[in-house]
Amino acid sequence: MRSKGYRGESGETGWVEFLKNLLKFVNFPHIIPHDQSGRYVGNMPFLFIGSTGDHAGQTLVAWSIARRLQDKGVRVGFFKPFGAPPVKVHDGWADPDAFLFKKALRMEEPLDSICPYMLPEHYMNPNMLDPKMPDPKMPDNMIEEITSLAIKLSKGKDLLVIIGSKHIFFDDAPHPVPDLSIISELKADMCLVHRYKKVSTTLYSILSVNSLLKDCIKGTIINRIPHIQLQEARDQIGPVFSQKGITNIGFLPEDPTLSLWNIGQIRDILKGQVLWGEEFLDRPVEGLTVGTSNLQGELKIFKRVYNKVILIGPSATSPVVAGILLTGNREPGRRVLEAAGRSGIPLILVQDDAFSVKERLEQYPPTLTPEDEDKINYFTALMDRHNLLNGIIRSLGWD
Repeated sequence: MRSKGYRGESGETGWVEFLKNLLKFVNFPHIIPHDQSGRYVGNMPFLFIGSTGDHAGQTLVAWSIARRLQDKGVRVGFFKPFGAPPVKVHDGWADPDAFLFKKALRMEEPLDSICPYMLPEHYMNPNMLDPKMPDPKMPDNMIEEITSLAIKLSKGKDLLVIIGSKHIFFDDAPHPVPDLSIISELKADMCLVHRYKKVSTTLYSILSVNSLLKDCIKGTIINRIPHIQLQEARDQIGPVFSQKGITNIGFLPEDPTLSLWNIGQIRDILKGQVLWGEEFLDRPVEGLTVGTSNLQGELKIFKRVYNKVILIGPSATSPVVAGILLTGNREPGRRVLEAAGRSGIPLILVQDDAFSVKERLEQYPPTLTPEDEDKINYFTALMDRHNLLNGIIRSLGWD
């Protein structure tokens, strides 16, 4: 039976009880060593980073924990059973998290061991299908295979960090084993990351996970809370969790710095051609517009160019132009190119129209790369300011 997930605030109790009963039977003692109580008896700890929804911040949390542990001399590995939409690396494709952690943790294992079941890009957008990118081949005994791969990858490590799917309660065609089953089978510790939407759904989501996995959870991060709602979230959620005995909880505010693209990432997502400004591809981008009010000086000539999208860079004052996309694969004239060059504004030619550009970028939020040291330093400092990171480390037994 394949679970479809919960609906939010009505009729969920029976569904949660069903999962509780199901987990009693999700145990395969012939795969990995267990004692009579069902506990994993190997020496290898597993830390599973689970999420209750999209874009909660699993990768940032996993990277922060892994790096802090490495600083303490802990040998950390990484595993992600099922991939996200892949990125092009060198001459092939890779899950972005697998590529990131292979570099960040200096792992020797190949990418297809770190993330064995990569998600084909056409699961997100059929127009982006690459015939050279094979579909993942799923074995019939998937839970046994995942467990075996995790144990193999843990050899020579003190801790294996595992990132789950985007929603701990769901499974689907590209993620045929729910996170709950993997956590249960490996007897893994867990850090839960939740993207805040409102008080009621936050309470329901986190309490539901705790009802199933309370003994496993070493920390809970309620992430991306709008600043204006931060105190409300603490005041209304904190006391409820305290009454339930849920500890080691952190409330982190939304921060645009952590969700910026750069121009190079946008070029890759849209498969664009750089007409000018190759050296500026690492320039950050906060948003985009088809308006022309930000086109000043030399850039006023672009007001006469109708097939464009303006990339807006982060600024504490008025919006700044970070780059310009020319849509519809219509190449510009010489004067337009010269104006971009004199203004120091990258110019990228893309095939999509403006509407499709916006839609594609919404489907592909920014991914972290090994070059995003500034972001991970920023997020780590944010966790430390809220006394969260070291609390999770201590709960794992790595003082």
